[in-house]
Amino acid sequence: MNNQETNQTVNQPEAVAPVANTKPADNTQDATASTPVAPTAPETVKLDLSADQAEMVQDLLNNFVYAYRSDREVDCKRELVRRDKVGKYPYIAEAPNPSIINPIYDWVGKKWYSKSDSTSLPEIAQSVANLNKRSTEQDQAALANGQQMQMITKQLGNQMTMMKQMQQTLTILAKVSQAQPTAPTVNTDTNGGNN
Repeated sequence: MNNQETNQTVNQPEAVAPVANTKPADNTQDATASTPVAPTAPETVKLDLSADQAEMVQDLLNNFVYAYRSDREVDCKRELVRRDKVGKYPYIAEAPNPSIINPIYDWVGKKWYSKSDSTSLPEIAQSVANLNKRSTEQDQAALANGQQMQMITKQLGNQMTMMKQMQQTLTILAKVSQAQPTAPTVNTDTNGGNN
């Protein structure tokens, strides 16, 4: 390589001069009407590069691309790598779906998945909806169980009241039977009194 200077032109947006307000000054005009437009970057830029520098830039533009690294050390990271390394471990050309939370690449299955056991926001939303549904069902079941417990408690109270009334009745009957004299027992033996 020789060290001659090489002129390189890179396409860039051209600079645009600010637009001046050509209307006569009017105090009633909106203040934003006279605001100048911000200049934009030029469409082309001229660089003075040596042949080595030009070759280096050309090498970068032709032989390097961005890819996504995913290996044991890095879950997902965008890096500048040689074109021939893309598609080989640990560099993947396609970016993970933005809905995947904490993406990591499955090199066997050849797809991105979520390291946090949820592959996407829609799946998380579905899980939350399922949990809410189960919670509502459990709340309804608990309410039904509570109502059944109240009914059982009421029935037990009624039975206890009935048992007390029966005990009182039995106590009264026992007192009545003790208060009445019993008739003497008569021996009705027919042997004539001699045994």
